[in-house]
Amino acid sequence: MKLGELVRNPKGARLAGIYRVSRFELKTAKNGKTYGDCYISDHSFDVPAKFWDISGEYSQILQQNLVLYIEATLDHFKEAPQLIIDSVAIPSRQEIDEALNTLGMMASQDIGQLYEALTAIIAGVECKSLKQILNYVFIDDKEFVERFKRHPGAVKNHHACIGGLLQHTVEVATTALDYCVRNPRVKKDILLAAALFHDIGKVREIEVDALGLPVGFTKAGKLLRHIYLGMELVEQACRKFNLEAELCLILKHCIYSHHGQAEWGSPVEPMILEAEILHYLDNLSAKTEQFIREEDKALPGSFNRSATLRRDIYRLSEEWAQE
Repeated sequence: MKLGELVRNPKGARLAGIYRVSRFELKTAKNGKTYGDCYISDHSFDVPAKFWDISGEYSQILQQNLVLYIEATLDHFKEAPQLIIDSVAIPSRQEIDEALNTLGMMASQDIGQLYEALTAIIAGVECKSLKQILNYVFIDDKEFVERFKRHPGAVKNHHACIGGLLQHTVEVATTALDYCVRNPRVKKDILLAAALFHDIGKVREIEVDALGLPVGFTKAGKLLRHIYLGMELVEQACRKFNLEAELCLILKHCIYSHHGQAEWGSPVEPMILEAEILHYLDNLSAKTEQFIREEDKALPGSFNRSATLRRDIYRLSEEWAQE
């Protein structure tokens, strides 16, 4: 059961399944006994939890493992939902993978199929020099490819799951390809290359745990952020293959400006058509994912207040739901 569904149940509802322990800390209660204070999470929801009178064995399991089989009871503290943990156990790797997929902690599409879609997009690039650097980064560098395929697209917001960066990148590039068919004025190869490269710096920006789930920012990520880190990677590839100076500059501008404006993280606004289109396609993919996550938190026919989107989000009633 997803946590967003569980917390709508009355006090005393039982939870039994595999979930992520997103935070754990040992504390001492007023009676002098040790307890575990933590958060249990799935893709769209975090619930505070307590493990009263925790034993040394259970505290070690909670400290050393991020995804666990958890049995707990739903309670309330100051009218907010809270879980009281009864026991935890270490699941098998197969059980973990199945649970991550069920809980929405992996890309909603198959990672292998997403990567095939990405390589197909590269195959359709006609500019030889652009195709050369795209092949080098996304196909030839096997170590980087394996990291990129499973990397999250964010720490918290859109595509913050295993394979999220790949899914977001393919969404943006696929939509870009579709847009180019409708508007021949757009320089297709430049837009596609920029779409594939625009968030590449997130591989260096976002720190992940042993499972590949986001846990925060790397030192370089905190100091420089993914836009600059992505430009570095692209510039290295451009130098390696002596890409034309103008083309390299245009690619870096697309990356530099894809957030649209300074307050959103881009030091410059888009100054060419392809950069402007990339900004809107990137935002479209991100907002679509965020809306889906926020809708999932609401009951059909009701609203959910989204702190991320800063507005109420309405979930259509069941009579409008699509199978």
